Amino acid sequence: MTRTGWIAAVAALIVGFGAGWITHGNTMGPPVAEPEPTAQETLRPTPTFDPVTVDLEETHDFGDGFTIGLSDFRREVEKGGVDPVSGEEEDLPYVSWRVEVSNDGPEPVQTGSLTRTCEVGDPPRESGAPALGSQVKPPETLEPGQSGSWDEDCWAEEDETRLQYTVEFHDQDFVPLYPPVTFAGEVD
Repeated sequence: MTRTGWIAAVAALIVGFGAGWITHGNTMGPPVAEPEPTAQETLRPTPTFDPVTVDLEETHDFGDGFTIGLSDFRREVEKGGVDPVSGEEEDLPYVSWRVEVSNDGPEPVQTGSLTRTCEVGDPPRESGAPALGSQVKPPETLEPGQSGSWDEDCWAEEDETRLQYTVEFHDQDFVPLYPPVTFAGEVD
């Protein structure tokens, strides 16, 4: 092929691709409407709840027979623990407690999907939860008349007596089921 033939071939390709791009939008046809979601696919609105704050010693009733409370507060020391900030091995003080939930309502309650935070001191600072208890996994559901519990803990120096523990229950899609509850008060 001669030089003129090569140039003609390249020019033909460029013109062809250009024509394809220009007509691409015109040959696609009208936009196709998205199909309506089926009843199973219909998005649920995310409920919004006002947060609730109660004393550390109180039991909170969500209003449908589902209750939550804290008990058995203890101060302990993790011997040879690893400091979450410095990474150094040392004896680390913490506070621990038991979370107790109960379902006195007529329907099963999902409890296993939850978020929780712990703050200590005054002013409050977020603290880590070492999960040192013997039973740290919440029950996943509570049938009517059933109760359950799990252990929680939070790094806290001995002079940090103020504790705030917040828990929020979610469904499998991370949609809140109940308002977030913050337990706040002083721990010996």
